[in-house]
Amino acid sequence: MKRIDLPTIRAIADMIADTDDRDAEPGFLDTLEGETDAMEVADYLIDQALSDDALADALKAQEKAMKDRRERIEWRAAQKRKAMLDLLRAAGIKKLERPRATISQRAGSERVEITDEASVPSQLCTTKTVTSPDKNAIKARLKEGEEIPGCILTRGEDGITMRVA
Repeated sequence: MKRIDLPTIRAIADMIADTDDRDAEPGFLDTLEGETDAMEVADYLIDQALSDDALADALKAQEKAMKDRRERIEWRAAQKRKAMLDLLRAAGIKKLERPRATISQRAGSERVEITDEASVPSQLCTTKTVTSPDKNAIKARLKEGEEIPGCILTRGEDGITMRVA
């Protein structure tokens, strides 16, 4: 069957709807299927959407597996660095030159450890204030008909629900 574009399908559907109720009459869909390739296109799109969903799920699983693997390898590398430090300490040396690399001990960097946060003087503390609109409260008031400056109630785009048998 010849491929028909969406505007043509819409025009044919409108012509059929003049004689049949789109939702109540089963003849509407039968006629639409006979006159256009809309049903084949819908079936194709359903198949492709399900296929893409499956690919996305598989990629998510692979990403998680790769992240887990990366974290294991990073942990393993850190453990080997600790073992090298233990080796240098056990041998009583600060530096070891090898053909592949030179390893050496270095002093740890200084850092502050807070043991009792409540005891720290306030002038040495920073205050973080986060202010953001309460969208749930705003939505409730807008639904009641109240006008709120800088806010409007909108509706997102229509979507598709697909129940697979």
